[in-house]
Amino acid sequence: MSKLLVIALLLLPLINHGIYLATAWDDQDFFKHCPPSQCSQHGPEIRYPFCLESSNTSSSSCGCGERSIRKLACSGQDTILVHQVLGTYSVSAIDYRRSSMKLIPLVDPCLVLQQKLIISRSSSSPQVDVINNAGPSLDRYFFWSSATPVHCSREFAPGAADGIAGPVSCLSNTTHFFYLVDGYKDMSILPLDCKVVPVSVGVGGGLIPMYMFDTHFSPSFKERAERMLSFAETTVYLYDYYCVDCERSGGRCAFSSQRDRPFCMPDP
Repeated sequence: MSKLLVIALLLLPLINHGIYLATAWDDQDFFKHCPPSQCSQHGPEIRYPFCLESSNTSSSSCGCGERSIRKLACSGQDTILVHQVLGTYSVSAIDYRRSSMKLIPLVDPCLVLQQKLIISRSSSSPQVDVINNAGPSLDRYFFWSSATPVHCSREFAPGAADGIAGPVSCLSNTTHFFYLVDGYKDMSILPLDCKVVPVSVGVGGGLIPMYMFDTHFSPSFKERAERMLSFAETTVYLYDYYCVDCERSGGRCAFSSQRDRPFCMPDP
């Protein structure tokens, strides 16, 4: 065996160890490698469980990985969140102790949804196109339910407890009526002339993820749907009690890439 080969074999463990040191760190160094960021001096601080897509904190080792719903972006001085169906929102504030953020829609969400409905134009009857689109998965930390858009040829008045909102004014006219149905509901609750309308993006090509709102007054599905489609500032919440408890206790919520889960550390 040549001397060069022997030297290479002896150095290989050291090289691998160096690579490990360059790509991994101890949990206490989380904020050193995944520091908070901002889009502007007066913009909200962005840190775990959120990350700024243009920074190195968007890597899986910083806790975001493929969770695109948690990723924010900068547009000039503005902090931006993109809902995969309803369009672009400006993030005016983030409250980590309440696990909430204030969103201002930059485009009317109802009009954005109108452009993404896949309705057959070849017939006057309420038929829908069938699409096979797996779509992005729901992030359980941000959305707690979903809505299914349906198209009916006759108007009806849903009950308050039916899990149906509508008819949605910006989508309906005198002959076609659109409703949103709670994604957990069976479609048998609808009149027989109603059919599901797929959307070009979404969960499974047909579901619209719905934000979680303040749980203190437990808004009905109808109220949540109306708030989702309104062109007004609203506050949404993450379903992330671990980070809330950590932040309220005076700590900072962080992410361990070694254990693949969040953990609480003292405020640096």
